[in-house]
Amino acid sequence: MPDKEIKDITDFFSEKHPETSPEEKWNSIFQSWINKIEERKMMLNLFELKLWFEALEAFFSSSHLERLIFKLELPNLRNYEFYLDIFTQIIGKLTIQLKTLDFKKDEYLLNFEEFIIEKILEHVSTKSFPYMRDFHSPESWFYSLRIFLQNLKNISIELQKNDTISQKTFSSLKKLYHKELTSNPIIISLLNMKFIPRMDKIFQKDISDIILSIEDKKTKKQLGVFFILSFRIIKINNFIELNLNKSRDINIIIPLILALGENIKNIFNFYKKSLKNSIQDKDKLKVIDEVVNESKLEFKKIFEGELPYFFDKNNNKVNKRNLIKNIIIISDITIQDLIETIAKLFKPEISGTNIFENYISRKEKTLDLKKKLTKLHTKINDYFSKKNNITPSEIFFDLNLFIENDLNFLLYKDWNEFLNHFNSLNNSNFSYEFDMKLKSFHSFITKLLKELIKKR
Repeated sequence: MPDKEIKDITDFFSEKHPETSPEEKWNSIFQSWINKIEERKMMLNLFELKLWFEALEAFFSSSHLERLIFKLELPNLRNYEFYLDIFTQIIGKLTIQLKTLDFKKDEYLLNFEEFIIEKILEHVSTKSFPYMRDFHSPESWFYSLRIFLQNLKNISIELQKNDTISQKTFSSLKKLYHKELTSNPIIISLLNMKFIPRMDKIFQKDISDIILSIEDKKTKKQLGVFFILSFRIIKINNFIELNLNKSRDINIIIPLILALGENIKNIFNFYKKSLKNSIQDKDKLKVIDEVVNESKLEFKKIFEGELPYFFDKNNNKVNKRNLIKNIIIISDITIQDLIETIAKLFKPEISGTNIFENYISRKEKTLDLKKKLTKLHTKINDYFSKKNNITPSEIFFDLNLFIENDLNFLLYKDWNEFLNHFNSLNNSNFSYEFDMKLKSFHSFITKLLKELIKKR
């Protein structure tokens, strides 16, 4: 061996390893954590944790919700009791999921910051700062966040004892929450991740086959993302229904509805900005455009139709659980129709029954709807012919029954017009205007029945 001083040991290695950035190193740690979650069969818990965090953010930022709750109240006169109550309940949900998903870190994956803090604490006199160690636990991903949320929940419960919760008080709680949240790298990474392959995987074989069959790589990727976003809506619907059945206080469902709305927006934004540009077939693009625009209108039923009823003190829908069920029905029908239509463009022989369990097509629903509308139409005919001496209250009973069970199967335009006629009839309060408005309603149902026959 030549007699020379070795200055760089890498001279003995032929392979050069590229330096990894801090972002890449952190991504490796995060993916390792996701792998452990999957090994422990906790991906559903992770989905629920992520959804509750997203629901809380949607709840905080929704100006639409503020308008529904406070109407025309001035900011200094608003009572944020409703907000605080939901905030307290969701913190409880988050704490449970954080505890379920928490486990000790791999000692080789501890980030540098925590390593330094641990070393500092070793040299700090516990006599001088007896509680200092309570604020930091380098062995756990969620320990500090969980303890903080539990304390924040206790504060919220104490505040609920006050008659009025001011905007300033609630805003302070939000700021405390966000300050602690942003110091947890796992949660921030989780919320920033648009897709987590193990969580967002599509298990439906027909849809997977359609994606795999597309030759153009760009279209394959864009269509895959579109289906992932669509199936995520179904998962959220299922989660809302599960919580609706378990929760005593259904107000906690409202943030989940708002999170559903944000995910619905994501689908349409993605279609407009990405998928639309990758589809070369003009005929297919025209069909997708039509079904997407129709779906947008259908989802308006939720946020411009059903949700306002939830906060209207004078509304006729006393049973709010049924109202939430209506929202789930609207969302399920719309997203299933959207998925089926787009899937058919790439695999014509497929149908909704292949994709979804207990699927009923829009055509079947329309046939059932036609029967019920015909029955309603006949009853109004009988009222004007004085046959069987039908009373206005009987007409209202049948109309309310239809609204409760069948209205949401109408497409948005007809749905909206039906409600407008009903509200107008209801406002007449059995006065001399009642018959005139009922005739107008009767004409609308006649036209609607003709349209349903054409669609058939």
